[in-house]
Amino acid sequence: MLAAIGRLLSDVFVPIGFSDWRISTALITGFTAKEAVISTLAVLTEANIAELRVTLHTLFSPLSALSFLVFTLLYTPCVAAIATVKREFGGVKGVLFVVIYQTGIAWLAAFCVYRIGLLF
Repeated sequence: MLAAIGRLLSDVFVPIGFSDWRISTALITGFTAKEAVISTLAVLTEANIAELRVTLHTLFSPLSALSFLVFTLLYTPCVAAIATVKREFGGVKGVLFVVIYQTGIAWLAAFCVYRIGLLF
């Protein structure tokens, strides 16, 4: 199920350098905890810790890796932080706004990094 959602979302991430569906799937798990992103990539690529570094080179170019880092650092924080936002805003509307806003900013920042990087 998670892989199917990742495949559906993968086209959204192509303009920022993520052409593999496993990357978008890993970003979905990042909503639970940012640490889960790299673990999910390891599971989806069937790589152990020793092989992971080599495997990530097949998924990312240096530029797309930088774009990935920017996106991962800026997009919506974990579920615990979202629960706090919900409590502070007092409802789902505020949470949806924060999630969409932060993810949009992250996408735009990663897009700028990737597209400007392509010029060099």
